[in-house]
Amino acid sequence: MYRSTEQIDNILFDLNKAVDAHYDWLINMFACVVNNNIEQSESINVNSHHLCHFGRWLDGHQSMDQEESNCLQAIEATHTKMHHCGRELMWVIRDKKTNTDKFSEFKHRLTLFSAAVTAYKIYLLKMRSSVDILTGLPGRRMLDERFEQQLKDVSDQNMYMLLLDIDRFKNVNDTYGHLVGDAVLRELAQQLRDRIREGDTAYRYGGEEFIIILYAPSDREACQAALRLCKSVAATTIHCDDKALNITVTIGVTQAWAGESIGVVVKRADAAMYRGKQTGRNRCMLMDEGGEIHLITS
Repeated sequence: MYRSTEQIDNILFDLNKAVDAHYDWLINMFACVVNNNIEQSESINVNSHHLCHFGRWLDGHQSMDQEESNCLQAIEATHTKMHHCGRELMWVIRDKKTNTDKFSEFKHRLTLFSAAVTAYKIYLLKMRSSVDILTGLPGRRMLDERFEQQLKDVSDQNMYMLLLDIDRFKNVNDTYGHLVGDAVLRELAQQLRDRIREGDTAYRYGGEEFIIILYAPSDREACQAALRLCKSVAATTIHCDDKALNITVTIGVTQAWAGESIGVVVKRADAAMYRGKQTGRNRCMLMDEGGEIHLITS
């Protein structure tokens, strides 16, 4: 799973609004002390970390992967402790107690909260920079960074790599120009987004090559998925301005085994795909565990 650049931008916008609102909350919290209406303030509620604007944003925001989950957990923990410390500090101020430790602790908790939010923003910006601008798919950098963890996370199913290459794509660029070529790449990317299952991920690997990381219980299911995709692309007409184009893809399929590097798996998928190009294009080829390449027919 991944997020588009638009989705990431929306998260950053909403996050910044939530942080701004949270600092307003903190100011109002101490204004209640000064105005002697602390008992009416939501800030003294034991669930104040859920009641504030930032808490509501955090409660409604879902993670997409383990790294994001870790970021959000850090924000939640520091946010909760900051609210708890803030409640204690309100009582200290109201009762005019000389307790500098509470002021120092609140400053420390606020610093940790800000650091956790900053770490999450860095994660989002890093993710954004890894999305291919033309197609909106995650790019090669994201695949390279996530492949090892994806392979480690495999449990009850096997992980497969499908390497797709558009057949005779150079002819499209030479005949219709690069703007049409770009439109073809965008349309294929959209087809991949629409046709892969939840949990599988499509990447633009480079040029006219795309990679799908797919989970299946056996070679048969993985090959059937690849064949359905190949046939679906061939049956779809791409409309660009006044032009109607049909493209085909050749797909190389291979399973990724525990401990393998992405380079090793890509090399197998590429060899299978290249055999498909040599023997007619618009087809799917499987390289099995023994290194044999087979035409996928059903």
